[in-house]
Amino acid sequence: MKCSFAVFALAAAFFSPGTYAQTANGNSARQASTCPPTATLDQLIKALDDAVSGPADKDRTCFRDVMLPEARLMPLVKAADGAVAPRILTVDGWIEAVGKRGSQVFYEKQVNVRTETWGHMAHLWSTYETRTAPDAKPEARGINSIQTVFDGQRWRVISIVWQAETPGEPVPQKYLP
Repeated sequence: MKCSFAVFALAAAFFSPGTYAQTANGNSARQASTCPPTATLDQLIKALDDAVSGPADKDRTCFRDVMLPEARLMPLVKAADGAVAPRILTVDGWIEAVGKRGSQVFYEKQVNVRTETWGHMAHLWSTYETRTAPDAKPEARGINSIQTVFDGQRWRVISIVWQAETPGEPVPQKYLP
């Protein structure tokens, strides 16, 4: 009888709400619950802006939460010979690259988003601006091409390709707010 009670008590403790359950991306459910919701695409955009903004070396739990574990982040980079190609990063690769900036602060805000959805997928064509403080004058802008999937409860990012504006390739007027 004592053995049965001990097994029951151990099982109750293990499965209690206070226990950290693992989510699909390896974060605990308790950690994920502190991140902004992403049940709608508007919420996803806000959560993504919040997750990439701030000090470069900040905790990236919420960034991992809005991304699928297999997500790819691909800035378009111009080589010395003028060829443009994506630099393909994993979620961890992006976090590592950004973290090298230390405590440098960066803020990104999506200022004009065009959305195409069907079923459980959406494509967000988004003009972004970057700043050194939330209310500072924009320093740069460009376009994000964000592919997302809906798992029945929330939207998550599977890939982002982006290109920063240059004097030779300004963001077209039709994509500006």
